[in-house]
Amino acid sequence: MTQRRLTIALLVSLALNLFLVGLGVGAWALGPRLMQPSPVVVQGPGRAPLPFWASARALSPQYRPAFSAMLRGALADTVGDIREARKIKRQAFDAMSSGDFDAGRVTAELDRARTLEFGARARLERDMLAFSATLPLEERANLAEAMRGAMTQMVNPRFQRQWEGRPAAPQAPTDPRPAE
Repeated sequence: MTQRRLTIALLVSLALNLFLVGLGVGAWALGPRLMQPSPVVVQGPGRAPLPFWASARALSPQYRPAFSAMLRGALADTVGDIREARKIKRQAFDAMSSGDFDAGRVTAELDRARTLEFGARARLERDMLAFSATLPLEERANLAEAMRGAMTQMVNPRFQRQWEGRPAAPQAPTDPRPAE
């Protein structure tokens, strides 16, 4: 082997070793942080709380148990409708792949599922509103701010930017003169 080839091989080996050492140090320093799961919005041990449950943190400790009890009751009242709506949707999507697909019937079933979901949400919101009416003004303001944050968290950020960035629909000009 010539002196030139030996020098090139040594430099390539040095560069490869430096790269591997840097990779190892980077994995050692950043590995634990990169391997942690990102927060998932699913309730359970070690998971981020659902937005409505997280809203309880905005309340003083004396009001949190009542809020949690109200939310538990409201969710228990709506869980049957939500499950039924999901079941209807699954059946509707299964019907799409069947040979006797009827678009009108599937549309009607999806409308029925949507009605169940909206009804459940309306009941939940009514219960939360009724609870907030029992709170002092400062607590109600804190809860309102937390609920605003929960609403923002539930909306896909891409769609939020898309819709909030749109200008309002143009209004028809009004003529202050009386019509003749």
